[in-house]
Amino acid sequence: MFSIDDNGIGRDVMEVRSTDTDRFFKGKIPFFFTMLQEAAAKHSTLLHCGIPELVARENKTWVIVRAKMTIERLPDWMENVNIETWAEEPFKLFAPRLVTGKDDKGETIFTTISHWVVIDIGRKRPIRPNEALKYFTLPDKSLRFIDPDIGKLRIAEDFKGFRLPDFTPRTNYYDTDTNSHINNISYINWLCDAFPFSFQDSHRLHSIDCHWAKQTFDGDDIIVETYSENENPLEEDNPVFFTRIVKKEADGTLTSVFEAETDWVRR
Repeated sequence: MFSIDDNGIGRDVMEVRSTDTDRFFKGKIPFFFTMLQEAAAKHSTLLHCGIPELVARENKTWVIVRAKMTIERLPDWMENVNIETWAEEPFKLFAPRLVTGKDDKGETIFTTISHWVVIDIGRKRPIRPNEALKYFTLPDKSLRFIDPDIGKLRIAEDFKGFRLPDFTPRTNYYDTDTNSHINNISYINWLCDAFPFSFQDSHRLHSIDCHWAKQTFDGDDIIVETYSENENPLEEDNPVFFTRIVKKEADGTLTSVFEAETDWVRR
């Protein structure tokens, strides 16, 4: 059961279910973002600022903009992941959230720094981060602190050595969330789906730095582009890729809706 201590640190235990695993019975990549989203949702809901209550009371909603995650290892089916999450002081226009997952021995499984905003739905504009964070107790830096400054994300033009065949996902009902737009985890699914099965059999994600740039909706024409600096990254031990997800507009132009740099290691 999710709990929040006097220092504002939220804690939960999430078991790796069979539906959360890949063909090797290891936690699949979207599951890590499910844990991130679940921790954020439970933490805010217990403090009376979760999305359902915030929408009903103030016509506002939380939106994730950026996340940088490092995955030390993939947890096994039926393994427990012990979650800790807390809010940090405002960083630029964002309300940062930290989420860590550890095994029962206390060893780190993953760490995530995420940047969030609260959007005024009527005005379609973010509110000030101080206002978004007013519900949370921020733990003293001596207890929990990870610098929320994760730097600038590189762009597709920095990766010109290689390009995978483009992937065209088909959105379905379960890709949409309560705001009727495509859920942030669907972008992570599409990123993974763009890679060949053989590559995902031999490699697993070690880190991802991603940016959700624009909302998309069911019926949008979506294309997933995947680039790398090197000529033959699928055969490397530690390849790095850049994923750009674009939406094709009615006039044929492409609008970037999601970008991510990923670092992979051999299983």
